[in-house]
Amino acid sequence: MNHTPVQTAVFADGKKAAVCFTVDDVSPLKKTDPYEGGGDLLEGGLGKLKWLLDRHPQLKATLFTTANWREIEARPTRKLLAKIPWLRDRMYLAKRLKRDSMRLDKHPEFVQFLNETGCFEIGLHGLHHCHKGPVIPVEFQNETRAHFDAVLREMLAIFKEAGLRHVPGLCPPGWNAPEPLLEAAIDNNIEFVASARDVLTPISPEAQTNMSGIKGLPLIYPAFISDKKLIHFPTNFQATSRAERAFEIIKHGGLLCIKAHIVDCGMFDSVKDVYMNYLDLLFSQIEKTYGDQICWTTVGQMNARIRAQL
Repeated sequence: MNHTPVQTAVFADGKKAAVCFTVDDVSPLKKTDPYEGGGDLLEGGLGKLKWLLDRHPQLKATLFTTANWREIEARPTRKLLAKIPWLRDRMYLAKRLKRDSMRLDKHPEFVQFLNETGCFEIGLHGLHHCHKGPVIPVEFQNETRAHFDAVLREMLAIFKEAGLRHVPGLCPPGWNAPEPLLEAAIDNNIEFVASARDVLTPISPEAQTNMSGIKGLPLIYPAFISDKKLIHFPTNFQATSRAERAFEIIKHGGLLCIKAHIVDCGMFDSVKDVYMNYLDLLFSQIEKTYGDQICWTTVGQMNARIRAQL
């Protein structure tokens, strides 16, 4: 994909490097549901996040939140149906939550908490977080621009109806962002996407994404894409990453973009005590080593800063 890297001086405000932290799969789901997605507020994953951010008040977390969550299982449970060619791609291969049960506008306490808790920034994370066929969590696949436009419009309408304040950025579930989706995002005034995760490629100024989502984009810098109508932010660090990777990114004046998932259903980077403690230690090491040379920011703030320089 054609792209133009963003100069670090623009997004880091003269600092040595930048750090941001994003969390996927946020929804009103509670522990009494198939899994907890933030709906238990301080008693659940959001409470663990707030503990970490209270310890490092210079940092906010961007919570990529789903408008009307319906996914229950990430893998097919209808095993026989999943074996039938053609048909399996046109059917939901696992049960879904009751329609509209997790619509944001039906959970005002959850929305109020997100709006009023100052350490969170809200981004967009799809409409339902599920898809027909075997790759259930990847919501945006091979559909048309018109289909994506309709999905994004419904997603944005729910956010508006709920009154949930958000930045104009989208992290598509599973990081999958086909070109028609990017075109539809532009049509709906979305300004940035976070659509590539690579926690394996060695760090260098020239490194490009080559793992989940869009490939061939800068691994440690934001970049303009789609004829400079969108800004892309990569993910390059997660729970399985060694601290040395973070310091390599900082050494090269890059953006250390750390990923977590709110749900605790066997995912390696779920918001658990062990991961929050690891990040607490990592942030403390960065603070001790670099002091005020680091720009602690969010993807939404960086998007606004970059666009202000255009």
